[in-house]
Amino acid sequence: MATSDPLVREAKRQRSDAEDGEEEDKWVDGLLRYRFRDGITLFSDPMGVLARGTGSSMWASGEVLCDYLAERPELCRDASCLELGSGLGAAGLTVGGDDRCREAVHVRELDWTNEVHRQGLESWKRSWTMIFGSDIGYEPQLFEALRLTLLAQCSEATVIYLALADRQEEDEPDVQDFIRAVQGSFECQVVHQRQIEPHQSVTKVVRMRMLAAPGEA
Repeated sequence: MATSDPLVREAKRQRSDAEDGEEEDKWVDGLLRYRFRDGITLFSDPMGVLARGTGSSMWASGEVLCDYLAERPELCRDASCLELGSGLGAAGLTVGGDDRCREAVHVRELDWTNEVHRQGLESWKRSWTMIFGSDIGYEPQLFEALRLTLLAQCSEATVIYLALADRQEEDEPDVQDFIRAVQGSFECQVVHQRQIEPHQSVTKVVRMRMLAAPGEA
C-alpha cells in the first residue's frame, strides 16, 4: 500500500539499503543500526518503535552538515559547540572527533518556545565558539523562537552553521524565508549547497554571525 508519510518512506528506503549493504547495517529490535562513518555507529528509529517524530531518523540535511564539518576540521578544532535539534547526534559525534571530546559531551532538553530553557545552559551560556544544527528551519511559526534561542546562547564571537532544506513546495518555507526572519539579528551567508538525491530538496548551509547591538559596532 502506498503511503505519503515521509518517515515511513524513509524507513523503507533505509531497510532496503541495509539489506543490500554491509553486514554492519542491520535491524535490531526494530531499530536500524548502521555505520555512518568511521568510528560512528547510529541507531535510527524510522518505524517509531521508541519514539515518533522527525528526530528519530537521519535526514539529508543532517548528512550534508556532517560532511561539511568533517571536510573542514579546522572549524571544529578546540571549539566549544552547541548542537540544536541533535536528533540521532550524528553531527555532534562528527564534530567531537575523538574519545577525549566525546567524554565532554552533555545532553540537555532545550525547548525553543520555553523562555526558561532559552535562558538556560548557564554553565556555558554565550561561551560557544560554534552553534550548529540541521533542518531546524522548516516550521515558520518557530522561526522567532529559534531566533531568540540563538540570541540567548551566542556571543558576537560565535559562528553558527545551519544546514537547511531549501524546500520548493508552495506551503513549505525555503531558506530565504528563514534568512528574512532572522536577518535583523544575524548576518547570514549561504556557504555551501548540495542535493544528495534527485528527488530531495537542495540543502543549503547557512553561516551566521550575531550582529553588533546599536552603539557597539
